[in-house]
Amino acid sequence: MYTVIDLLRDQGIEKGIEKGIEQGFEKGIVKGIEKGRQEGRMEDVEKLLLKRVLSPEEIASVLEVDRAWVEEIAGRVLRNK
Repeated sequence: MYTVIDLLRDQGIEKGIEKGIEQGFEKGIVKGIEKGRQEGRMEDVEKLLLKRVLSPEEIASVLEVDRAWVEEIAGRVLRNK
C-alpha cells in the first residue's frame, strides 16, 4: 500500500535528484567559463609576446597574471617561432 510517507519520500528523492543535476550543470558552466577565460588570457599573452614590445614581466604585470606562467608560455611560443 502506497502511503503519504512513501509519497513524501519519493518527492524528496525527486527534489534531491533535480537539485543535484542543477548544481552539476552550474558547476560545469562555471568551469567552462573559467577555462574560456584562461584560454583567452593565454592568447593575449601569446600575442603580446610575439609583438616583442613588452617583456614577460611587464605582460604579467599588465594582465595581472603569474610571471612564471607568462615565462612558461614565452618559452613555448618564442621557441616555436
